[in-house]
Amino acid sequence: MVKQFIKRIIILNIVFALIMTIYRIIFTFYYSSWSNLSGYLNDLIQAFILGVRYDCAILAYINSLVTLFFIIFWFIGSQKLFIKFVKSLKYYYMFFFGFIVTLLCIDFGFYSYFQNHMNILMFGVFEDDTQALFSTIAENYPVVWVGIGFISIFVFVYFLTKIIVEKKVIGYYIERTKIYIKIILSLILLSVNFITARGSFGLFPLGVDNAEISTNTFINKVAINGIYTLQAAIEARSKEKDRDYIEKMGYSKNNMVKAFSDFLNVDISSIDKNEPENSLNKTTKYNKDIEEIKPNVVFIMMEALGTDLMHYNSESFNVLGEFKKHIDEDIMFYKFFPANMGTIGSLESAITNIARLPLSQFLCQSKYAYNKYFYTGPMPYKNSGYETIFMYGGNSGWRNCTSYMPNVGFDRVIGEGSMPKDYERNQWGVYDEYLFDYIFRVLEENDNKKFIYIMTTSNHPPYSLPSNYKQPYPLELNEQLKKDITGDMKLSKMRFATYQYSAQKVGEFLTRLKNSKYADNTIIAITGDHNFWNTFSYPVERKLDEMSVPFYLYIPKKLKPNKKIDTDNIVGSHTDILPTLYNLSLSNTKYWATGTDLLSEDAEKNIASNCLGSIMTKDNYVIYDFASGKEKYFTWNKDKPREIIPTEENEEHKNMVKHYKSSVAIAYYMLINERGKIK
Repeated sequence: MVKQFIKRIIILNIVFALIMTIYRIIFTFYYSSWSNLSGYLNDLIQAFILGVRYDCAILAYINSLVTLFFIIFWFIGSQKLFIKFVKSLKYYYMFFFGFIVTLLCIDFGFYSYFQNHMNILMFGVFEDDTQALFSTIAENYPVVWVGIGFISIFVFVYFLTKIIVEKKVIGYYIERTKIYIKIILSLILLSVNFITARGSFGLFPLGVDNAEISTNTFINKVAINGIYTLQAAIEARSKEKDRDYIEKMGYSKNNMVKAFSDFLNVDISSIDKNEPENSLNKTTKYNKDIEEIKPNVVFIMMEALGTDLMHYNSESFNVLGEFKKHIDEDIMFYKFFPANMGTIGSLESAITNIARLPLSQFLCQSKYAYNKYFYTGPMPYKNSGYETIFMYGGNSGWRNCTSYMPNVGFDRVIGEGSMPKDYERNQWGVYDEYLFDYIFRVLEENDNKKFIYIMTTSNHPPYSLPSNYKQPYPLELNEQLKKDITGDMKLSKMRFATYQYSAQKVGEFLTRLKNSKYADNTIIAITGDHNFWNTFSYPVERKLDEMSVPFYLYIPKKLKPNKKIDTDNIVGSHTDILPTLYNLSLSNTKYWATGTDLLSEDAEKNIASNCLGSIMTKDNYVIYDFASGKEKYFTWNKDKPREIIPTEENEEHKNMVKHYKSSVAIAYYMLINERGKIK
């Protein structure tokens, strides 16, 4: 019985490993094509070999209890107990391997949306508008059939284990074996199980870092599986509350002078030792026209308005609609980072004037949500007599906004509940055209000057459109576009339609505003919260395209800068938006910010970064891994200006990393520093 049992358990696990390999093959060729991978054949083979190691490590963890109990019952020598143990295995494997396969299926769906394996964004399911999320899933996927499929997985594993192990083992007797043979064989089994679970003979066990085997980032994702990345996410999440970002970045809470010196790239002696944060105090210039006009400022953050899709825009594939003419007329920055690849992370960073902390809990749902700080975005407007308003197309209670937004300086928080009942809605809120209409209603309420920060919802799964909308422009996919799409084709087409809708409606809003009394006294800033997902796969050389969002500016004639803005040589990020707006709209006004005025003389020297560790200047690019502290260095490709190519480290790279680390340390310092709080 013992020999037969070991043999059958090995066969069962080979079948499990084959199932996981088949999953990896399906994953590979569903999200990519042979033409995209043919130049990386050796890397792909390595990825599959490494993938088997990852899969076997997971199986070894599942088998560890089986091995342990097998040894115990073998030493006891009871035929009856051993048979009961064998019979219980169909339930054990049904639960654990069924659970593993279910997670892999969830990871498959997660990748279709986020273009990455399960990660810390998984926790957003429980922190976001959960009802809307599940409603979205129900609309995009055949939930009943998916549920039946998951149940079938467990049933399949149950009968597979019963057939391979139970039927082939029960009926045999436990052989009488000498004790020393039992001990030796037991040690061998435990050692094999341990080494397989560890996945490595080296100093460190197999982990997510080992998946980096190719310059093709997709191949690296083929190697790793979602179970490992989910485990890493859970570990990161568990450490969120205890992480000290100042020490992590190499600074000290008791001596932050160095961090501010590094951030500003100035001599340390010029920083106030007692209140180093004062080094980031600034004052806008006196401007007679601003004093006279006191312009309204409307800052619109649009759901999933990424720049990458804009580069495909053409007469036959028109995703920009009416927005295109305004882009051509006004100012548009394309080399621009979102603070985060999730909505709330970008929303927070743009409005708090500090960097988003990597792998951290969102501020609005943390203990920091209930503090008031002097440096947050609306405060210079509030101090200048403006009415400050946060407007969201969805439920104002989303992500605790009802409590958080007043604390960062907004006089009013407006959600869909405050809007007319006849505004058409989807699962997430009112459609964009109605939200833009409501902006005019707020502007017309009274003569108070207003700072309005808006978050849209339409360009979000389930990619629905209002009943009155008729697609005004064609969205014909050429061969190149079809080739580039790695997600589900049907969903991608729906995605393009909602993108066009959002761009068309913001274009119509701008046209209406420019033809209204607000044309001469209102500044409009538009950006995206993150790039769109579940459509394209990005190699490392297209890191900017993977992340970038636009930053559009409409400025009334009297307030426009006299010089031409060379947007090709200026990089930026969400933390640069408010400093730019302050200098456009406020005269002789004090403000505090970590960002740069992108219309200033210093703009071409700007260093832009985000919490994902991408850092860029007009000449260079760095990818910094926050978890490991490792860096990769790039320069811009002169033949393909939006792409990067690997290079050796240079002095500017060092300065970029220093700037990024100090920005993270400063952001954390400003949150925990009592002087930053409004009593």
